[in-house]
Amino acid sequence: MDNLPQERPRKKSGPRKRFDRKCSIGTLIIACIVCAAVTAGVLCLAFFGRFGGVANYKLALKFADVKQVIDQNYIGDGDDTAISDAASAAMVTALGDKWSYYMTPEEYVAYQMYSANEYAGIGVTIQPEESGGGYRIVAVSAQSPAENAGLQVGDVILAVDGSSVSGMTLTDVQQLIRSKLSQTVSFTIRGADGQSRTVAVDCAVIHTEPVSYELLADGVGYVKINNFESGSGDGAIQAVDQLLADGASAIVFDVRGNPGGMLSELLKLLDHLLPEGDLFVSVDKAGNEKVTRSDNVCVKVPMAVLVNGGSYSAAEFFAAALREYDWATIVGENTTGKGRSQTTIVLADGSAVHISSNKYLTPNRTDLSEQGGLTPDIVVPPGEDGETDPQLDAAILTVQR
Repeated sequence: MDNLPQERPRKKSGPRKRFDRKCSIGTLIIACIVCAAVTAGVLCLAFFGRFGGVANYKLALKFADVKQVIDQNYIGDGDDTAISDAASAAMVTALGDKWSYYMTPEEYVAYQMYSANEYAGIGVTIQPEESGGGYRIVAVSAQSPAENAGLQVGDVILAVDGSSVSGMTLTDVQQLIRSKLSQTVSFTIRGADGQSRTVAVDCAVIHTEPVSYELLADGVGYVKINNFESGSGDGAIQAVDQLLADGASAIVFDVRGNPGGMLSELLKLLDHLLPEGDLFVSVDKAGNEKVTRSDNVCVKVPMAVLVNGGSYSAAEFFAAALREYDWATIVGENTTGKGRSQTTIVLADGSAVHISSNKYLTPNRTDLSEQGGLTPDIVVPPGEDGETDPQLDAAILTVQR
């Protein structure tokens, strides 16, 4: 008989356990609450780590509250970008520091170009016309698109590509022109004869030289430093060396109207001119000092520095350092008194905050901000007729003694 597999007896199963719906839903709710709490905690930690604590979190919530009020109640259409830019600018302005400011992405691009001694434009300097109807051209750069198109000093810009400039601020007009970069722009111009005409001008990136120089009478070298932005240090050094090679026996530096610029450019020039010793002292927020020193190579000839109320930052420190080493006489008018340096922090959307972050001291540890600027050794007011320059004349006499 064949051995067939035996069928195993089936076990009797007990009553099946019923699914506890109430317990499972409660567990799910608890899990969701825990998950939400963990998520909120992680977001808070991420916010605090990125933006710095409870105080900033409360400020962010307030901004969101105000924005919600606008969204839900304002009858007009709000521009989110304009609102954000205005709020950002207001925060920096509230510091009460005139050297700190917020820049929109477009303004930051223009700032970068200025720092490279470049700008987008047509090559003119303008100022508001007294009547408010337009902007008068007060200077035309040589070999610029404006000069090539025949624009002249005294011409008045009435409109740009058909948009009237009447009622616009100077900044608005400049930004309007800059926005036309790489385009041929139609300008409505009123000439000195009172007649209007249309002029087509190419808007381009224009490079400006920060330094110019010439050999004056009696062997006095004249070096004009317009700013301490990119290229100014090497440009001034080249000017000094060339003037000395051409026979200059004294140097007059003109930093009137110089708004400063890069510390690296200032230090480059001071190191070339001054003997061994401290050049500059920078103090950070924690009070730590960083001292920059000069080597023993220097230029030893009689020097004078021309300054005025438009000389600040690096221009003031340049004059102060030369005087503290008894290397130069300062001539002109009191300077502004800017002894703070700024750091530019670029934000995620391309905008930027230019904010005071360090204190600057002269080689003798003088704080020009606290001192209120520099008082010249020889105080001379500017010429009233616009044709003579008594300040330069006084500086020349000083170095010839």
